[in-house]
Amino acid sequence: MTVNKYLLGIDNGGSDIKCALFDTEGTEIASSNVQVPIAAPVPGYTERDAEEVWQANAEAVREILKKAEIDPGDICAVGITAYGNGMVLTDENVRPVYPVIVSTDDRAAELCSEFKKNGTERKLFPHTRQTLWSAQPAVLLPWFQMNRPEVLKQTRWVLSLKDYLRFRLTGRLCGELTEASSTSLMDLERKEYDRTLFEILGIGGCFDKMPPVLNSTEIAGYINDQASGETGLKKGTPVAAGYFDIDANALASGILSDDELCLIAGTWSINEFLTAEAPADYDKRTNTATISYVPGLYLMEDSTPTSAGNFNWYIEKIIRKYDPHAGREDIYRMCSEAVEGKRPEDSSVIFVPYLFASATDPGAHGAFMNITASDDSASLLRAIYEGVVFSSVHHVHCLKRPPESYSAARLSGGITNSEVWSQMMADALQIPVQTVQGSQTGARGAAIGAGVAAGVFGDLREGTEKMVRRGKLYQPRREYADIYRKKYERYEAALEAVDMLAGKCR
Repeated sequence: MTVNKYLLGIDNGGSDIKCALFDTEGTEIASSNVQVPIAAPVPGYTERDAEEVWQANAEAVREILKKAEIDPGDICAVGITAYGNGMVLTDENVRPVYPVIVSTDDRAAELCSEFKKNGTERKLFPHTRQTLWSAQPAVLLPWFQMNRPEVLKQTRWVLSLKDYLRFRLTGRLCGELTEASSTSLMDLERKEYDRTLFEILGIGGCFDKMPPVLNSTEIAGYINDQASGETGLKKGTPVAAGYFDIDANALASGILSDDELCLIAGTWSINEFLTAEAPADYDKRTNTATISYVPGLYLMEDSTPTSAGNFNWYIEKIIRKYDPHAGREDIYRMCSEAVEGKRPEDSSVIFVPYLFASATDPGAHGAFMNITASDDSASLLRAIYEGVVFSSVHHVHCLKRPPESYSAARLSGGITNSEVWSQMMADALQIPVQTVQGSQTGARGAAIGAGVAAGVFGDLREGTEKMVRRGKLYQPRREYADIYRKKYERYEAALEAVDMLAGKCR
């Protein structure tokens, strides 16, 4: 009798831990989701207890094994992905000396702005190909040196969350290339941490605190006794080095060349493509570049949490208030029917999807605009759908590559549950859009890499051919091109308006 073999993917996000088990043909066998509370002891801080995070990961794995009812020995390999940046500071025994800093942390915002103003960012850019943001180690480490030097004194290792969790699984300490390349502490051409960058930032003493870096599909270690006891995984199971989550998601979308655009529209609007070139000239910079999962290519990415989370807000705050017993599927169906029944040319309402964050001015917030007495709830719903789509279009334009230069886009995330919404994305971008099946995209990408590391797949191409499930292909309707072009122009004007209001409110 043939024994099925499996790959396990673990995805640590900013809100919860997701875990999924796949067979080697890409079928999702089981999944689990465990939330971990975030502490905000000071405004701008976002932290978690390291032990709580580890225990939540162990719980997610145990739940998977229970649901799947498989022999843990049939798991070929484990892959792991997590949000990029943030930080875990540990002592020489890899015991945390400070809570886990989440990637949404903003304590170093003022220092980040200072680095932009005083030319530090410009000095770093030819090596890093990145602009700075407040949750990067390149900004957090100087902040700790200025504000909490006693913590840095206790610190032997500066790790990402993924590095720390991998250590808990295997007992082996290492970093991983795709995520390390996002820290603004690595020279992207040489693919190694650069002491000069640390010195420019005034943290030369931190250079030796960085772990050795592995390639994503290298085996980083094997499940050890303690992890086996806590997770239920079999001792000796290989664990791959893993991926930065934006890489895992793009890989799980089947993106292996520079010909396709990757769109992820869930809580975040994540938009990315692969390229052989990343500008080294600060004055010609486009977007943040990192070393990708495909050898020889960079990953160019632009994103903010300005996507379908705004629609979930409307469901919870508005719809449920009037119909608290409605099921989610019924609500989605009702909303899609309402939007489909309202032609795009018949509604001029604009929605700015800035309820959780802004893609322009940090102080700008969400808004409905251009409402008239003839507008109804369908007009508002269509505006929300369009606002989320236009958020992706905005980011695609920020990538500084014309949409028509892509042969197609791969779309994943919550909006793929709506055919109306997915078609709207194709109509607004005017390129074919193909959905990607499956809800656990990050975990699937991590599992693909683990399959390559363990020799289940010969390379990433074979892995994606086996594991990626493509959904419906939406062709752009040319008759809507001009309609959505004009609506997008009004959307951009609305962004300028909320930015101006943010300035007035300061």
